[in-house]
Amino acid sequence: MPTARTSDRSGQKTSGATPPFVLNRVRKIAATILLGVTFSCAIGEPCAAQYSLDTASKKPRGKVGYAVWYVVPPNSLARRRAGKGEYTAAHNHLRLGAMVRVTYLANGKSVIVRITDRGIKDKRILIDLCKEAAAELGMLREGTARVRIEELPDDKRVGAEPAPESKASTAHP
Repeated sequence: MPTARTSDRSGQKTSGATPPFVLNRVRKIAATILLGVTFSCAIGEPCAAQYSLDTASKKPRGKVGYAVWYVVPPNSLARRRAGKGEYTAAHNHLRLGAMVRVTYLANGKSVIVRITDRGIKDKRILIDLCKEAAAELGMLREGTARVRIEELPDDKRVGAEPAPESKASTAHP
């Protein structure tokens, strides 16, 4: 049975198939819906991609990149910013004073360092560790190591000590 012929907006005769302008409109609507779902998942709204029954397969959060080490002089500002016995590190974007867990991906060892410095010039380097932290990780010989860094929240820092109280009982003018 032959189909009825219709004309589209341009006046040309077409077969009984869906006109092209309707298909374009459907494609635009589908793209808009897809973008809306994608952006709502990206900004933290609940979406189907975020729900999973298997929670054991989640990887630890953090950034993965390369770490190098350097010798921090004993009387430097970076050493004075760190607490006694703390390891120091340089990072260009994390706030100064932030505590970070650095895990060497090759052997799984990790240390906690305090960000006390800036000034990493090489864009390929994520973090610059003090020599002592690099020795504990086992990366002294290599010089450069692939690591994961995770910023620790202020209230859940491992080994965090409260600030020492002032010994002065009265204010001095």
